Order: sequence, then structure tokens, then C-alpha cells
Amino acid sequence: MRDIQRLTPQVRAVVELIKSYDADILVLQSIDYDYKNQAAKVLAQLISDPTTPYAYIYAPFPNSGIPSGLDIDGDGRNDGPRDAQGYGRFPGQGGIAVFSRFEIDSQNVRDFGTLLWRDVSASKSLEQLLPKDAIPIQRLASVGAAAVPIRIDGRTLWILTHHATPPLFDGPEDRNGYRNAAENQFWQFYLDEVFGDVPSDPFILAAQLNVDPSRGQGQKASLNSFLRDDRWSDPFSELAAENRHTAIFKTAGKLRLSYLLPSTGLQILDFGTSKTIPQNDDVRHSRHRLLWIDVDF
Repeated sequence: MRDIQRLTPQVRAVVELIKSYDADILVLQSIDYDYKNQAAKVLAQLISDPTTPYAYIYAPFPNSGIPSGLDIDGDGRNDGPRDAQGYGRFPGQGGIAVFSRFEIDSQNVRDFGTLLWRDVSASKSLEQLLPKDAIPIQRLASVGAAAVPIRIDGRTLWILTHHATPPLFDGPEDRNGYRNAAENQFWQFYLDEVFGDVPSDPFILAAQLNVDPSRGQGQKASLNSFLRDDRWSDPFSELAAENRHTAIFKTAGKLRLSYLLPSTGLQILDFGTSKTIPQNDDVRHSRHRLLWIDVDF
């Protein structure tokens, strides 16, 4: 909130980038949650066109930073950032926000943030990844997961979003690698109606899967199987290999971590990414590129 109000160079860069793409619906990752979503509301004012404001916001309280009360990472403490339900130094750090010019049907949002990891993975496998007393309380989503219905001219478009944990910062058990894969695979269970009926309306999966199909860390076979699911398409796979990355790191290099996957049947008019961001800490707003897609709805 403080940085947004001060309009720091990073915030100014983010605002200018978002405004230049003039999206009707925007999914923003890694925005801190605060009291009554004040930060998101102030940001909405900064990125809005006066004639077409982002009048609707959905920003649930994230799991990041919520204390588990347990020593998850085995360092002898139970109050570290890696002991939280999702990595975070304070509750609300690095949440998700959906901004829309069209009405968000808030009464019918499906928030899966409290779903437990054991609800999508076998308990036996979790015993190899978590302390035994953590299994009954460990949530699946490291940040959050939600299906957000947006009303457009009498029809509904669903935005499916989550921010998976990076498959890093663990040990030989690969806890975060397995959690990353489970968080991403959740949407396949969702569409299989494991967690209740799913409307037949079109959707766009707009998420930080946090794993590249071929480079860096993570369970590649699981991700590539996920991307081949015939219930959505992956238009960005058509880009030249050297231009598919959505983030660039000093050590890991270029990685594809963010994804926009429209449901099969949605007509795609165009899609693309913002330019790679210069690695200048004074003005760089993010190491992640903005992804956009234009669909006929």
C-alpha cells in the first residue's frame, strides 16, 4: 500500500505497462492483501481509464504467511516463513487479485484456498513429504486457487487462477516439486467434477504454474501432461521457442512460468507477451512478463 501510494518507480512502471495493454480483465499475482483490499482498490484507480474503470475486484485472503504452528521445514522452529501454509513472512503476503470492467459474480465465486493437500494426493505419499502432524492441516494452495465467474453481456466467462509454489527450496524429498505439481493438477480434478458440478461456460486458466516445460526445476512430465489436456488450448506454445519465456532470472535464465490457457472452443483472436524487462533494479517492475490474450466472446 505504501509503495502504491508513493508511486515508486516500480509501481509506476507496472501501472504504465498495464494501462498500455488496456485489458478488460486483469489477473495480478504477488500483490499483498490488506484490510478491505485497500491496496488493490488504490491500484485499480491508478490503472483504470476514467470511462472504463476496473469497477470489480476479487482478491481473497491468501494462504501465504498464515502460521501453521508446526515446524514444516525441519529447522527446529515453527514460526519461519517456510512453516506457514504457504511461504510468507507475514499473513497476506503476495496474494492474487482479479480486476474486471465487467461484473464479477461474487456470490458464485468458488474459493479453494482452504482445500487440503491430502484431498488431492494420497496420504501415503504425503507421509514422505510432510511431518505427520502437518498432513491433517496442510492446505494445497500455497497462495490461493479460485474459479471466478465474470458476467459479460448476459453470459459467463470463468477465470480459473492460482499461484503454485516454486518447485525449489526443499530437500531430496522434493516436497515443493510435488506440491507444485499437485496445485497445477488441481484444475484437472476440478473439471472432472471431483469437487462438485462445474458449469459448461467457457473459461480461461490464468495462473502462475511456476514450472517450465523443459528448463529449470520441477516435474516436467506432470506439467507437459497437464498442458496436453484437451479441455484447454495452449496458444503460446506456437511462439518461437526463444520467445515463450515469461520470466528471466540471473542464474536460471529464461523460463516459462506464467500461463493463459483458454477452454477449447473459445475463439482466439490474438495473443502475446510484453517485452523482456531490462534488469535494472531502479526501474524494473518485475522479472515476469505480462501475458495477454484476445478472445471472441
